[in-house]
Amino acid sequence: MSFNSTDFVLTGDINSPTYAAVLGIEGVIGIIVNVAVLLMTLYQRKSWNQSSTIFFTSLLLSNLIIALWYLISSIAVGAEEWIFGNTFEEKNATCMLVAYIIWYGIMDISATLAAISFDRFLFIVKPYLHKRFMRPRVALILITGVWLLCSLINTIPFYSTGGYRYFPHSGICSFLNRTSAYFVVLIVVYAIIYSIIAFTSIWTFLFTRSFIKRQGRSVDRGVYQSKNKRLFGIFGSMLLFYIIALLPSCIIIFSVFFDLPDGLYAFSICTYGLVAIINPLIQSYFRPEVKATLVLIASKIGLKSNKIGTSQATAG
Repeated sequence: MSFNSTDFVLTGDINSPTYAAVLGIEGVIGIIVNVAVLLMTLYQRKSWNQSSTIFFTSLLLSNLIIALWYLISSIAVGAEEWIFGNTFEEKNATCMLVAYIIWYGIMDISATLAAISFDRFLFIVKPYLHKRFMRPRVALILITGVWLLCSLINTIPFYSTGGYRYFPHSGICSFLNRTSAYFVVLIVVYAIIYSIIAFTSIWTFLFTRSFIKRQGRSVDRGVYQSKNKRLFGIFGSMLLFYIIALLPSCIIIFSVFFDLPDGLYAFSICTYGLVAIINPLIQSYFRPEVKATLVLIASKIGLKSNKIGTSQATAG
C-alpha cells in the first residue's frame, strides 16, 4: 500500500462552512431516507421472495454507503483538515479507506441500477423468461457477484501509484489520476453499465408505449392519453434522475483533463449527494410493498386520531 497524501489541510478557494453543511445535511438526510425505506421494504415479508426486492435492498444499502461517506467528509471539511488519525500513516490509511468507500459505493449503485433496469426489462418485455430464470436465488447470486466484483475492482488503487489520496483543493479523499490503469478500468466498466441501463430502459419504454397504443384502440381515447402521459412521466422522472446522477460524474471526469475551479468541483460533489436521497424515492414509486406500508402507517395514525377524538368527546 502506497502513501500518496503529503498534506491533509484544506487549501481550496471555497466556503468551507457552507460546503461542510451541505455535505453533512445530504449525509444525514440520505441515511434517514434510506433506512426508512429499507425498514418499510423489510416490513412486508411477502415481498422477500421477489427478485426486485433483493435488487432494491441492495440499492438502499449502496445509498447508505454513499451517505456515510458524505457525513464523514463533512466533518473533515468543517475542520478544514483530515482529522481522522494522529500520525501521517494513520491519516493516510483512513483517507484511503474513505476514498475506497465512495468509489465502491458509486460503482455498486450504478451496477445495481443496471441490474434493476435489466430485471424490469425482463418482467415487462420478456415475462416468460423472467418467471423462468429470475428467481430469488438467482437474484441473490447476481447481486452478491456485483458487490464482490465492485469491491475487487476498487482495490486497484491500493496497489498502484497515484491512487487514493487526500485532495487539499476540495478537502475530500478520493481518486483522480488519469495515468493509472484503474482510470481505464473505470471507463470500461461504467461504459458497460450505462449501456445496459440505456438499452434496457429504451427498449422497455418503446415496448410499453407500443402496448398502450394497441390497447388504446379498444378503450376510450381519454384513458389512452392518461396512460400515455403517465408513461412519459415515469420514464421522464427516471431520465431526470439519471441526468442528475451522471452530470456531476462528468464534471469530475473533466477535472482529470482540465483545471476546474475549486467551487465547481465542490458543487459537483454536493450535487451527486442528491443521488442517495432521490434514488430511493424514485425507485420506491415502483415498489408496492413501500406503498402498502405507508398506507398501513397512515391507517394506524388515522385510527389512533379517531380514538383520541372519541375519548375527548366522551370526556367532554
